[in-house]
Amino acid sequence: MRKNFILIIPARLESTRLPKKLLINIEGLSIIRRTYSCALKSLVDKEKIIIATDSELIKNHCEEFGANVLKTSKNCLTGTDRVAEVSEKIEADQYINLQGDEPIFPTEDLNLFINEAIKKPEEIHTAITKIKSDLDYKNLSIPKMVFSNSRKLLYSSRAPIPSNKSGKFKVGFKHICIYAFNKNHLHTFKKYGRKAFFENQEDLEINRFLELDFRVNCIELKKGGKAVDTKEDLEIVKRIIRDQSF
Repeated sequence: MRKNFILIIPARLESTRLPKKLLINIEGLSIIRRTYSCALKSLVDKEKIIIATDSELIKNHCEEFGANVLKTSKNCLTGTDRVAEVSEKIEADQYINLQGDEPIFPTEDLNLFINEAIKKPEEIHTAITKIKSDLDYKNLSIPKMVFSNSRKLLYSSRAPIPSNKSGKFKVGFKHICIYAFNKNHLHTFKKYGRKAFFENQEDLEINRFLELDFRVNCIELKKGGKAVDTKEDLEIVKRIIRDQSF
């Protein structure tokens, strides 16, 4: 029996490092529209894909291309808090969270993540992929993750971890910002009402779950997407889209 889940794309207008980035046009389509198109190519039915935003500008833009949009409050500290608000309005066994700044998320990876996550709705899930370069390993815009033998997350940091005595890149896994939660996970996260200590230090919301003593399962993806956080990320994504006609 197919699980009752929905896919939510949290979309904030005033991002800190690249303001109004979700409305930036790349080869005729905005970043948020490209992310939505990635979701449409997945195994998720269109009516189960929801863009959650506090912005009237994003709402109007997304409705123009036929997306289902739900307005959320401006008080959300993170994308996960925004997803938690949606969970208070729409019942589901599981809530898949695909960040709005993932315009080239591979369909194969998206379906792999969903198929793995829905097997265990009692767990929190997120994604990782292997780091392939020293540049990514040392990039503070890319969250890194370390995990146990059973792929349970131990910690997430912007620092280059795991490190070693030489300080040189040997191995690492970067965080791919897609998640799966059930209603209890989201309720507890939002009820906390503030950013947890290490979450705030790292500016990584997944750490709040660790600090609240939840276990987080890491699903390894083959490629992962390319989130647009900075101008440098934007130029990389533009080149990929132009070269691959994405």
